[in-house]
Amino acid sequence: MNKKQALALYKKYHEDCDNQRLGLFAALDKKYEVNRVLYPGCFVHITPSLIFPNVVYVDSDRRAEQFFNDNAVHSFVNNNRLYEQGPSVSFHKSDYTKDFGENTDQFDLLLSQYAGFVSQACKKYLKKDGMLVANNSHGDAGMASIDPDYQLIAVYKRRNDTEYSISEKNLDSYFIPKSQRHISKAYLEKTQRGIGYTKNASGYIFKKTSNNAE
Repeated sequence: MNKKQALALYKKYHEDCDNQRLGLFAALDKKYEVNRVLYPGCFVHITPSLIFPNVVYVDSDRRAEQFFNDNAVHSFVNNNRLYEQGPSVSFHKSDYTKDFGENTDQFDLLLSQYAGFVSQACKKYLKKDGMLVANNSHGDAGMASIDPDYQLIAVYKRRNDTEYSISEKNLDSYFIPKSQRHISKAYLEKTQRGIGYTKNASGYIFKKTSNNAE
């Protein structure tokens, strides 16, 4: 994959779609203390590295491996980063549900964006009191909402790709199902998609309340 091909993938899937989510990561960085970030199912979404100096990416796609191994991508991060220190960008070509070589209890922020049940498979890598940031495209935010190891601490709303707001108000009004069906882990795993709730946000921020040794 040459320089043009690598950055063209990012342009196609994120810049051209107005889906870089730079505003989301900037809002998280402003509000919370984040040192290490884990992003399973990232594909070529390198945007977090423009805001956070230390990000570990995981994806099984061959194109993602080529993308993250391309010097042009690292130059792009270095030239566009919004922090002073040098960036640390690591990539594992792996199914995130399997072991990919990172130690547990190492990350302050776990990103779940359009990639399935990251909250469950990668919970062990998140420190106690670390944050899970999830949308509900595949039901992962709903899954975290019924997981006793997570506590909803905020929601975020998208105004546009560079403007996101984070709110900690009226959190008990979220994750109320429209139907009377009992929402279980097994049901969400079966449907593989988010269910209907009476009130929705663009995404949700959870705190991990448990320790892996507990």
